[in-house]
Amino acid sequence: MASRKPYEQHQETVFAISRSKIENFVQCPRCFVLDRRHKVAVPSGPSFTLNTAVDTLLKKEFDRHREAGTVHPILQELGCDLVPLKNANMDVWRENFKGVRYLHEPTNLEVFGAVDDLWVNADGEIVVIDYKSTAKATPVEELGTERWHDAYRRQIEVYQWLLRQLGYKVSSTGYWLYETARNTADNFDQKLEFDARLIAHEGNTEWVESTLYRIKDALDGEGLPWSSDNCEVCKFFDARAYATSTQGEEIYPHCFVCGEVKKEARYGMPAGPVDESRVVLMGCVIVPGEVRPDWLCTNCESKNDLN
Repeated sequence: MASRKPYEQHQETVFAISRSKIENFVQCPRCFVLDRRHKVAVPSGPSFTLNTAVDTLLKKEFDRHREAGTVHPILQELGCDLVPLKNANMDVWRENFKGVRYLHEPTNLEVFGAVDDLWVNADGEIVVIDYKSTAKATPVEELGTERWHDAYRRQIEVYQWLLRQLGYKVSSTGYWLYETARNTADNFDQKLEFDARLIAHEGNTEWVESTLYRIKDALDGEGLPWSSDNCEVCKFFDARAYATSTQGEEIYPHCFVCGEVKKEARYGMPAGPVDESRVVLMGCVIVPGEVRPDWLCTNCESKNDLN
């Protein structure tokens, strides 16, 4: 059985990792290792209970059509003939903390994730479905380039990968059944009206296995991995450390490589004198696409080319 305890470096027992934790690693390896190995998790936000209610009601409706072997009227209206999958494992596959599970033996990581639904196409392939709901003036017709939209794409792809590892024939095309509540009505009247859209996604699962190897290396590695450049949590703690230090508390961020206290990287011409023990002046020239760090370790930047 997979361990639920914090990961111990080079442990030999199976370690369970959920689809959402894989996403956490993609977002920021440092935050992931702090969570899985040291039990220092990023603070969670409130539950989206209205979205959960929509998911629950949709599952009830599609279960009735699953039993009857029929196409849901919503799908008929959208020109789709997919039928809900009948499988004895459906209840387990949709249950949080259980879900579809597969042991990736090379890393000893047991990957799992709870699907919203699975349908079947005319070729007998399983089609991964994810329910999404929101409220806008117009229905959601497609996904964009936002970070959370990329996370939605990876979500479908992990489910596709899991089912294929279990030997199922899985379509590369997955769908979001996107329900958009109309927020332009004149009255509430104790109800919300939704517009449904079926948005296709051609999944590419090639990244999944290589990411599992990277996760294993990060869990077994010494110290902590680097933060992602766009990790808002790590940026917050670095900025907090600097702001707190100005009030007399010495908690500047430390270099992941050598352990020395980092300095703030400041861009542009200073209006007055700066404390060179705290600040590194980076100049005014900005190269398109160049990474501009917020903090630098002047002790090892030349050895590690950190700037």
